[in-house]
Amino acid sequence: MAGRLRIKGVVAFADRVRRELSAPISEARKTELERERTEVVRQVDGILARHQTHIDRLPEPTRRAYRFLSRLNVQSTTTVPASSGAAPPRRRGGVTLPGMKAYWDDLIADMATAESDTKRDEILASLERARDHIERNLKKCGYTVADLTEQFAKIRGWFTFFAQREAFDTYTAALDRARPAFVAALQQAHQFEPPALIEFRPMRGVYRVRGYADGTRVVLPTPMIIFTPELFQQLAAGALLGGDRQGVMEATASEAYVELQTELDVLCGAESAPAGVCRDLGESFDRVNAKYFEKALPMPRLVWSRTFTGRKFGHYEFIGDTIMVSCTLDRTDVPEFVLDFVMYHEMLHKRLGLEWRNGRGTAHTPEFRRQERLFDRYEDADAFLSRLAGGMLP
Repeated sequence: MAGRLRIKGVVAFADRVRRELSAPISEARKTELERERTEVVRQVDGILARHQTHIDRLPEPTRRAYRFLSRLNVQSTTTVPASSGAAPPRRRGGVTLPGMKAYWDDLIADMATAESDTKRDEILASLERARDHIERNLKKCGYTVADLTEQFAKIRGWFTFFAQREAFDTYTAALDRARPAFVAALQQAHQFEPPALIEFRPMRGVYRVRGYADGTRVVLPTPMIIFTPELFQQLAAGALLGGDRQGVMEATASEAYVELQTELDVLCGAESAPAGVCRDLGESFDRVNAKYFEKALPMPRLVWSRTFTGRKFGHYEFIGDTIMVSCTLDRTDVPEFVLDFVMYHEMLHKRLGLEWRNGRGTAHTPEFRRQERLFDRYEDADAFLSRLAGGMLP
């Protein structure tokens, strides 16, 4: 089967359009945005025509972003005068976490060389202590994650995610898959010296490789922890031997990669922004809260995802008290009750919390599943989401 056709920038542009249209926007800006939207759609159509191919060859997130843009009616969105005085979006805060960046760097370096279970367990315990220390201090000072600088919000999110045993085990397993691939490539390249010191961090780009006296440091984006040995081999060959990286680039646009990045984005403290282009998460929360929770559930942060996911339509982040819903559902042809079902599912997580067994938290317990089915159109909503996830809806 031929590989996916990758077109850069479509998902990012669609996300920007969504964010602009979900906030007050002037008629002049709407006109400009419509020109930009038309041009992007024209360019994508041209690329597909030149390659004599169809939209189905685009990665799923790109395909959904393109469909959003091609169907978007910018003129139907509500406008306000440019001088209306609407409050600008809240900017990221300036709070830092003294000493935490150096501590984080040291732990990542230790993880790159730790191979025994005992050493890895010690590192996990350090991660748990760091996570708890950060949360205690934020609470003590009355700060939220949004008050942190972007760098420290990402560090906080990284600690929160990998202080969970399952996520930590995924990280260490990824190290075990990646290390042989990069060692083999280093031995062929003769440019840098082994050992390969692999680190998974928030970063821009696909990789960074630097040679040091104690080995070669290879920094990779955090979601690459899902990569297979074969993908790591392609990545190592592309980074050190000039090999083809097409498979790697397709993997970074895959559903699993995008969904993990979305989960990490939530942990970085996305500011509450419930308004969408077609739907409003705040309105959905209020409907569900009144009908199923007697209006007793406090409103968490409500955010739309930045990418058009197709398998995971919602996520509740316990520590940051945030519900994220896939912007794939921000469409007029997605019934309101489907959005409310996803909201109900995530609100159940908020109310029921985690059930702990042998040191691991379980969210989808039998009691959770029983209450989930109390949604009055459960079967209809579940069937609609299954069709949407399976690509059976346009």
